Amino acid sequence: MMFFDDDDEATANIQQQVVKHVSRVFDLDFDEAEGEIVNTDTYERIRAELVSRIIELLNTNVEKLFAVLYRIDVTEEKVNEVFNKALPPDVPDMLADLIMERQIQKARSRKEHKP
Repeated sequence: MMFFDDDDEATANIQQQVVKHVSRVFDLDFDEAEGEIVNTDTYERIRAELVSRIIELLNTNVEKLFAVLYRIDVTEEKVNEVFNKALPPDVPDMLADLIMERQIQKARSRKEHKP
């Protein structure tokens, strides 16, 4: 799933913010110290790692998954919709999309309301 329509500098900045935040919150393998440039491949790699982490949490600690979803402000309504309407194999991918979409919304909002 593509989350961005263009590759301008502002979009790259938002992508960088999203990747760093999601990586930190879900303890994914992304090393900020390397100064890795976020491009579509990096973004998709992080998303794939996020899906793997969601699967792990669904199998071992679903309460922690729900706590993180709450903390990063993914709406309960959307989460419930995924669990109620999606086929079980699709749940991790759909949750990853919700997480990434919400983080993009927050990054764009911060950019627009920056003093």
